[in-house]
Amino acid sequence: MLQNFHYDFIYFLGIGGIGMSALARLLHAQHYKVFGYDRTDSSLIMQLRKEGIPVSCEDSTENIPKIICKNNTKTLVIYTPAIPSNSPILNYFKVGGYKIQSRAEILGEISKLFSSIAVAGTHGKTTTTAMVAHILHSSQWPMLAFVGGIVDLYETNLIHNCPLDQVKLIVAEADEFNRSFLHLSPTHSVITSVDPDHPETYHNLQLMQESFVQFIQQIKQTLVIQHDAAIKLQISHACNIPYLTYGLSKGDISARNLYLETHQSTFDYIGYDEKISNITLPIPGLYNIENALAAITICLKVGISPTQIQSSIASFPGIKRRFAYLFKSKKYILIDDYAHHPVEVAALLTSIKKIYPNRLITAIFQPHLFSRTQRFYKEFAASLSIADEVFLLPIYPAREAPIPHVTSKLILDKLTCNKKALVTIHELLSNSELFFTNNQCIIVSIGAGDIGEAVLSIVEILKKMVVV
Repeated sequence: MLQNFHYDFIYFLGIGGIGMSALARLLHAQHYKVFGYDRTDSSLIMQLRKEGIPVSCEDSTENIPKIICKNNTKTLVIYTPAIPSNSPILNYFKVGGYKIQSRAEILGEISKLFSSIAVAGTHGKTTTTAMVAHILHSSQWPMLAFVGGIVDLYETNLIHNCPLDQVKLIVAEADEFNRSFLHLSPTHSVITSVDPDHPETYHNLQLMQESFVQFIQQIKQTLVIQHDAAIKLQISHACNIPYLTYGLSKGDISARNLYLETHQSTFDYIGYDEKISNITLPIPGLYNIENALAAITICLKVGISPTQIQSSIASFPGIKRRFAYLFKSKKYILIDDYAHHPVEVAALLTSIKKIYPNRLITAIFQPHLFSRTQRFYKEFAASLSIADEVFLLPIYPAREAPIPHVTSKLILDKLTCNKKALVTIHELLSNSELFFTNNQCIIVSIGAGDIGEAVLSIVEILKKMVVV
């Protein structure tokens, strides 16, 4: 059992979130009686139910289990900031004398029990976290990792290779949204990027950078930071611990002899005091090589050997919805990706263009959040215009109420690609022959909303349209 958790029951408000579900799985494995609510009955929710965690998808006090209602002093309620303040279940717990804490607070308390690696940054942190977790797991280093995505092969976002009382190192994503990462004081940390994001939390770039600086000052031993991020944060003034910078071609750590293929990349790792030649990374994309540089460096720092790292990277399984090939035929290739920031979208489409220089690229993009669309619609348009065709879906609101006059049309009007249109998921799925008409087409579904569920229907449509 975890220290300081003097509860019998745990109730998760927003249990379907990727970070919340990992925490729920951990506490369920520690024999707490875990329950939860989420508004969407997703595939992840269905998996949690299969694992023995009851989940309701109706925000009604009638759906709170009776045992939770009768045991307010024995129940810990863990919530995500995505839950609206007028939630009936949340307000029931507030007036009912329950202990209520955020996921970030609980993760902070758990991480204090272990040496830890925290991976922060506005892009790349999930892939980097997964790489670190996989290297440690494959090297049989006693570990526990919270990953912000479902890692292929493991088929979960909670990765561990030993009982909790034997863990030597915990790995976790450090999310800057709502300043959540300030609840962490990690032993070691990676910062992958500090591009502006989350305008609902940070009204200007300076506020975001100040939070990252505060996070850096909470790191105890080692920092590995992307070269451009180090410049933006004026790292030499902000950091009072040893740090290393990395980048594809600049920084203390870099990559040489890069070779990109459709299914993998190879490169040499050139470190501050280490060289590892001919590394094979079985996922494509220049930005994934950069993520690998960070993961390799932090694993070297905690004591994993170069031989173990090279072997582990070669077997990295990838993450669902990160440059994920869902369908391949002579006519169509379908790639699905979680990218939801202009920099991520540009990196994704640029990598696809490098790998498939002679193919037409059709992008299907679902903007995530009204506030992000309002702040970055011009940047989204510029990034998406790398594609030849763009179909824009309505904005996925997540935790936000609509903002007047903020729709996907803001992006549409600034697109410069050859073909563009506003469509709904229903229109896309019911009239697919109108959208996917070109031979040698790369279809890319992009976004952090429910497009991740809809893309599975596109796969079935493409299967019917071609002879594989």
